[in-house]
Amino acid sequence: MKNRLTDLELLTELKLRFEESDAMLKEERKLISELNAVNDKLLASEYLKSNFLSNIRNEINNPIASILELAKNIYEGKMDCETMQKFGSLIFSEAFDLDFQLRNIFLSAEIEAGESPLSVISVDIVSLIKTVIDSFDSKIIKKAINFTYTNSIQENTIFKTDSEKLHLILSNLLANAIQFNAQGGLITINSSIENNQLIVVITDSGIGISENQQEKIYDRFHQLEEGSTKTYGGHGLGLSISKALLEIIEGTISLESKLGHGTTFTIRVNELGTSQGDDDTFSSDGNDFLFDQDEDDMLF
Repeated sequence: MKNRLTDLELLTELKLRFEESDAMLKEERKLISELNAVNDKLLASEYLKSNFLSNIRNEINNPIASILELAKNIYEGKMDCETMQKFGSLIFSEAFDLDFQLRNIFLSAEIEAGESPLSVISVDIVSLIKTVIDSFDSKIIKKAINFTYTNSIQENTIFKTDSEKLHLILSNLLANAIQFNAQGGLITINSSIENNQLIVVITDSGIGISENQQEKIYDRFHQLEEGSTKTYGGHGLGLSISKALLEIIEGTISLESKLGHGTTFTIRVNELGTSQGDDDTFSSDGNDFLFDQDEDDMLF
């Protein structure tokens, strides 16, 4: 015959069951909260992607339309040499912007798909940095920016890294420094190598970044401004790509900024060795030249 529970045993059993139920309810609330947070992120991501597609349509269509119209005027030959030169300069500027944006878009897709492998080469690091700066020369001049490059690295110093990725990282940071700067603003770049680590510091006197935005600027598609009336162009990929690429090449990025008082980005990149896939490739300025072991056989 089954013994009946005493009042104390019954109360103890009820207490245990209540505690188990309470723990399950807390766990359920936690899961619901996490699911809601994930759902909010998905909705935010879809919103950002929708805005991105809308923005990028204009960012691509407008330069193409300008290039076609300018080229048509040159083709028709209804202008003097001075005007033709101005039109040629405009075509170059529009094509440069378009190429830069498309490279970011394609690389962003490659990173998301996990198809952006590390490719280590020996690079003339000072030459690479100067090549990046030179490519933005026309924009620096157009905006009358006071630009200073200070280099603490000995000329012809060879540094092993992924030159293509480093080139795009520096290009994105310099492009941002120019874009978010005022006419006649200031930009300084300093480069150095310490303990086999490349350090590049880019400082601008632009609009700055508020503290609450600083945690978000590396998110894909995130922009400081949104909507059709925004002051600055772009598609919100540059910094997210730069951070992702730095992780691939064993680098880090940090920033110091105050709204209205400019921004300083600092990147630190470790020199990579043969274990990361170095194939004795050498690049003088970020453009790769491949050499076989036999120096007489040169592969381009």
